Amino acid sequence: MRTLSLAATCLLCLGASASTGQTVAASIPIPCVTAPEAEALVTSIMPELVLQAGQVCSATLPSDALLRQTSGAFLSRYRAEAENAWPQAQATISKVGGPIAQAAVGSALARPLLATLVAPLITKQLQPADCPAINRIMTLAEPLPPRNTAGMIVSILQLSDAKRTNKRVPLPICKAGER
Repeated sequence: MRTLSLAATCLLCLGASASTGQTVAASIPIPCVTAPEAEALVTSIMPELVLQAGQVCSATLPSDALLRQTSGAFLSRYRAEAENAWPQAQATISKVGGPIAQAAVGSALARPLLATLVAPLITKQLQPADCPAINRIMTLAEPLPPRNTAGMIVSILQLSDAKRTNKRVPLPICKAGER
């Protein structure tokens, strides 16, 4: 079994440990998630992730860059798909996080809270020099359905996971044949 990074533990527990008075260890063994489960998780936070990345890149990118949009058709599609993906994302969080996470994701505030907590954890790693490339990737992905973009992100995570020497991964995605 793999272990979860502290950021991913926060993601999956959605702060439930604070409300129950329990401490979540950063090395909790967790089951892997399938690619479709990971895609649902990514899809469910994509709108907030795009908005946060746009804020981080606001000093680097021109105002008309896709990544800096705060409304419009692009984000509307991602928001609608995030809502559609949420039930599967909830099931995935429950699978990985157990009963505490299952109780936390049942709230109407769970998805916005998840996105609000996780997006900054991801985007804080962005460097200004990364912004043009990220904007280009998003511009190239714009015509694709949001699920396809999430699928590409998950595939990239799988590739980078295969090359890691440590076992602390941001999202442990199952290898072929694993569940």
